[in-house]
Amino acid sequence: MGPADALEFRAMNDQDTPTERPPQPALELFEESAVDPALDAAIRALLCACFPSDAPVFSASRHWHGTAPAYSLVHRVDGRVLGHVGIVLRTVACGGRPAGIAGIQNLAVLPEARKSGLSRRLMTESMAEAARRGVRWGLLFCVPGLERFYASLGWKTLDVSVTMADGRGGTEPIPGKNIAMALPLAGEPFPSGNIDLQGRDW
Repeated sequence: MGPADALEFRAMNDQDTPTERPPQPALELFEESAVDPALDAAIRALLCACFPSDAPVFSASRHWHGTAPAYSLVHRVDGRVLGHVGIVLRTVACGGRPAGIAGIQNLAVLPEARKSGLSRRLMTESMAEAARRGVRWGLLFCVPGLERFYASLGWKTLDVSVTMADGRGGTEPIPGKNIAMALPLAGEPFPSGNIDLQGRDW
């Protein structure tokens, strides 16, 4: 979940596997209420660097379309955030039935920290935390070029339509270029049926 590419999933990833595995990058988990102004600014700086076309948005806020994450995972070195992912917790509707999901928001890794497994670690650890909180499914939206990366982490492509709030009291589809993918977190397949995000995208 603005600018021309506002609705495509925002991901910068390190898909290449290193020949020699370096030490695992340390991750920190922050509840949204614990994100202080300094950390907020550091995350926004990362997002502006990774997504320059959206810098006007991220220079002001990391809450895409006003949606704040419930928690975030970050990798910091000397105060700089080199990698980040936010997790939005929401109840969406699948075929008219409620489903609690953990939505991937603003996955980003600086070029200097790629090819280290950091993107994969951010994804796996953030979903493990969601499972610990009792969430049953992960949900993300991405462009076709990133589908293979997420599939390698166990995410499955959903052949459904997805709608979101249009900001005027109605709903509208997310752009057709976006692929919906889900990850079971409790051993259950993602519910069938078209998805209503029950709000704006993230």
